[in-house]
Amino acid sequence: MSEVSPRQVTLQAVIGALGNLLDKGATDVPDWVAQELTFSQMRLLFLLSKNGPSSMSRIADWIGVGLPAASGIVERVERHGLVARQHRLDDRRVVECSLTDEGRRLIDEVSGMRLEMMRQVLGVLTDEELSDMARLVTAMVERMRTMSG
Repeated sequence: MSEVSPRQVTLQAVIGALGNLLDKGATDVPDWVAQELTFSQMRLLFLLSKNGPSSMSRIADWIGVGLPAASGIVERVERHGLVARQHRLDDRRVVECSLTDEGRRLIDEVSGMRLEMMRQVLGVLTDEELSDMARLVTAMVERMRTMSG
């Protein structure tokens, strides 16, 4: 049995504490969203929000599934009126998916709740602690960028 390092213990404690903070600060997601949409479906909505109308093959790549599975995911979200599919005008063989107004409203609502939750969680820090947090988060972002680049 391998020994757990002090760093691993500290890391686990930080992860647990952050999880508790996020649970306490979490704003309720609309009931139908929590019950009806899977993680992949929500991810699709956020990706379409960020990247605009996209082909089914691009969606399949984003989500990491084949075209039939991607089509099924889009179909289920389409039934909720959150996305629409249409053939591209310049190439009728290509089907593109885009957010509807209702899908955009849902993304805005969820994003707003997430932002408010972060404000509540970070709002308990003093000015000095918030500056320390900003410095640490900036260091994490820069190191992650270096690792992925």
